[in-house]
Amino acid sequence: MGCDRTIVWFRRDLRIEDNPALAAAAREGSVLPVYIWCPTEEGQFYPGRVSRWWLKHSLAHLSQSLKSLGAELVLIKTHSTLDALLECINAIQATKVVFNHLYDPVSLVRDHNIKDKLVELGLSVQSYNGDLLYEPWEIYDERGHAFTTFDHFWDRCLQKQVAAASLIPPWQLIPAEGTLKKCSIEELELEDESEKSSNALLGRAWSPGWSNADKALTEFVEHHLLHYSKNRLKVGGDSTSLLSPYLHFGELSARKVFQLTRMKQILWANEGNMAGEQSVTLFLRALGLREYSRYLCFNFPFTHERPLLGNLRFFPWNSDLVNFKAWRQGRTGYPLVDAGMRELWATGWIHNRIRVIVSCFAVKFLLLPWRWGMKYFWDTLLDADLECDILGWQYISGCLPDGHELERMDNPEVQGVKFDPEGEYVRHWLPELARMPTEWIHHPWDAPLTVLRSAGVELGLNYPKPIIGVDLARQRLTEAIFKMWETEARCSDETNEVVGENTNGVQNSAIPKVVLKEKTPCASISSNDQKVPTLQNPKNFASLDKKRSKGMEEGEQNQTGLPNHKTGPEVSSVDQGMCSTGESSSSKKQKSTTCASTYTFSVPQQCSSSSELKQPWQEQIDMEQSSSKDGT
Repeated sequence: MGCDRTIVWFRRDLRIEDNPALAAAAREGSVLPVYIWCPTEEGQFYPGRVSRWWLKHSLAHLSQSLKSLGAELVLIKTHSTLDALLECINAIQATKVVFNHLYDPVSLVRDHNIKDKLVELGLSVQSYNGDLLYEPWEIYDERGHAFTTFDHFWDRCLQKQVAAASLIPPWQLIPAEGTLKKCSIEELELEDESEKSSNALLGRAWSPGWSNADKALTEFVEHHLLHYSKNRLKVGGDSTSLLSPYLHFGELSARKVFQLTRMKQILWANEGNMAGEQSVTLFLRALGLREYSRYLCFNFPFTHERPLLGNLRFFPWNSDLVNFKAWRQGRTGYPLVDAGMRELWATGWIHNRIRVIVSCFAVKFLLLPWRWGMKYFWDTLLDADLECDILGWQYISGCLPDGHELERMDNPEVQGVKFDPEGEYVRHWLPELARMPTEWIHHPWDAPLTVLRSAGVELGLNYPKPIIGVDLARQRLTEAIFKMWETEARCSDETNEVVGENTNGVQNSAIPKVVLKEKTPCASISSNDQKVPTLQNPKNFASLDKKRSKGMEEGEQNQTGLPNHKTGPEVSSVDQGMCSTGESSSSKKQKSTTCASTYTFSVPQQCSSSSELKQPWQEQIDMEQSSSKDGT
């Protein structure tokens, strides 16, 4: 046992078990567990109502667990995370600060800046991987470039060995002595009085907290994993694992989930149970998509603002607030879409397949900017996860090399027959259609007038007519794609013209490459520490071809020929203003006898200005949501 006085900075790692930062602190001396709530730093990604409800109960659960081990969780509400940490450091005369990594662009910038300040003051700062199977800087192709297709990324991951999860939590914590101003759970104001009545129903369906996460995982692995491949596409009910909120808040370790499911796969393989093997393969692929979402955000930290594929910057989005409101309220006239959006509003949760269907409708039928949908999901989902939402919306919108083709349209009527064949899901969330016969439930506009009257449905009155016809939507999408191509042709590379995405004027480019620079060895940096990417000047690379096969190819430029890593020019001023968050990693570990990590990168003061991203509908949504009158 050492003599360090260590601050354990909790964020989205609200668990005792398999928590690397907490375990390291417990081994080295006394600890001060701290959770800092700083709403002003959340900016446009301030959590929504149901997400804050979960956070409140998760913190209460964690506080009880830490107290039973001997150390009390200190809750702080502040306007500056750095100032709060400095107060904690002074209160206990801390010698060390530890935390687990986050990978979204906002956190990367904040964490890097805070670490720099603390190291300047002479403190030891260590960070750990408590969220992923592999760090994003550990997975690169043979040329040291980040993967831009999921299959190649996940294949490389499965070739590597996953570090074993530490399932035994610390048995005792020695509290650090000191006087510090703290607040209660209620004083954090994660839930106001007007929200409590709406949140009351959430407790019947969900049980936040790390030990409850462990129970949920055991329940899924023992009773539902075997039939996951067969049941995962059934909308409604508990057809999926329901583990995503626990994973988002770090109540559950991804390593533990991987280990338990892999053990089941090996067992079923020995028994010749092919269905069980397939179920585990599909479930691990879903876990891999979560890994990939962090990987993309780390290596391409502009993806919360603009597409990964550069040509999408020319797409003529239709910023129609009326259509956007109809979509949010579940008043589009397409029953499966409306049912999904009403379930989302009422419960903060929708099935993965429904998420795809409603997202596709917003982007392909209504031509709404994909970032509007991403932000609305962030505001309303119980498991709102910035990285996963970015991946999902870019995938649907044709922004990724291996995503949906931009011209692909999934007819909600066909999707309804496929995934809700009896119409029970629609009837549950659209009571005005509860008496519609199954034959017409997914396309009531085609039903005879006598059928509508007997079902009590008056199209245009108690249930809307389709907001747009399928044929017209397809025609408009096709026209938008042709317009995109025409604009792209006019702004070809020969003109050196840079065109902003038409939703906000943010500049775009072809997919840049992650590069690194050397720095002087530093004893305060360990091999565990967070690394942050920087981007090579995209003008040095040819734009990606519109074809997906060409989009998957990377790194056509000559490299410098260094033996152990790739180097490149410093990030351009355009990229600095947009997305560079500073420090990056090598694709291959460089041998060094003086320091485990020897790379540094320039960090701008901010990743992007949230004011630049402010849309006129956001204030409208805030007003409508606060009054709870914008739902169904």
